Amino acid sequence: MIDNKNRIASYFDLAEHSLQQKIIFLAVIAAGFFIFFLGVLLPIMEFVFRVYLEGFVYNKTNDILTDAMDSEKQKQVNYLTLWAIDIYKKTPQEARYWFEPITSLFVPSIIFGVGTAIIFTTLLPSKLGLMRQKIEREIANFISKIEYNQKELDQSDIEHQIINADLRELFALSERWNIFIEDLKSLRKGLIWRKSNLLIKIIRINDGLRMYMRYYFTLKYSNAILGFVYMGAAVLIIIIGLRGLKFIPSTQPSLVFFALGLEFSLLITYALTLMYGKQEEETQSPVHLDNDGMSLFSGQKPVNSKEAENLLRVFIKSASRKKE
Repeated sequence: MIDNKNRIASYFDLAEHSLQQKIIFLAVIAAGFFIFFLGVLLPIMEFVFRVYLEGFVYNKTNDILTDAMDSEKQKQVNYLTLWAIDIYKKTPQEARYWFEPITSLFVPSIIFGVGTAIIFTTLLPSKLGLMRQKIEREIANFISKIEYNQKELDQSDIEHQIINADLRELFALSERWNIFIEDLKSLRKGLIWRKSNLLIKIIRINDGLRMYMRYYFTLKYSNAILGFVYMGAAVLIIIIGLRGLKFIPSTQPSLVFFALGLEFSLLITYALTLMYGKQEEETQSPVHLDNDGMSLFSGQKPVNSKEAENLLRVFIKSASRKKE
């Protein structure tokens, strides 16, 4: 059996990320940002302006245009920083809009970059992949908790039993080890994913990511993400309000695009935390206990109804004596 010291050292080794892992993760974020921004979003926006709005887009660096609101003011357009879009050309409704691509599309692009980095580093070996090591850490943590409560088993025995168990045997292990069956199913999928080849890892990447999202990210950051969602909504309300009060000209919609992109990205992130989070019944006081009457994952001993009733009677008697 692996002793407690070795298990703790292994967990903390996995908790420490190398400089190489961090550099790879940041490099993939940057690459994903530029690929999505330059190769996807900018062409889509230009297509929408030209085709659906039937506008004329000016975004070449050598174009210097006059502001439609001020004939003496000129602006130099650029593909990355400033576009001029003329719509309803040669009609009474003719107007010129100024579009700032970086301001408008920064948040969705950076979110795409982070998502790309998460997927890419999940598929790398743990020595190179930051997310892969996080997944390995949560698997090791889960198994170590089972091992701690099942003194007769070591980690290799636990892994072997879980991987080779069918659904009926998983339910039996759930009862024997006092673990929620959904947690055991997630662990089994994570262990099988870890041992699979690269093609299976790509196809079933969700099985690996679930271990980190379900047992660490959603537990630690769900409230923070919800707070960011509300802050994003506040930013959106303020910008839309300023636009309604004419403090933001209608011909300069970049801040509105920024606020919409921010709130959309935060809502997608929050939706993912809900999808990977535990069900409500799994977050309540666990029914399953270990040999000492302690819950397997909370470390607390739940009070049954009889004990609660006795405690209440003692409290009532004590209160009545004080009144007397």
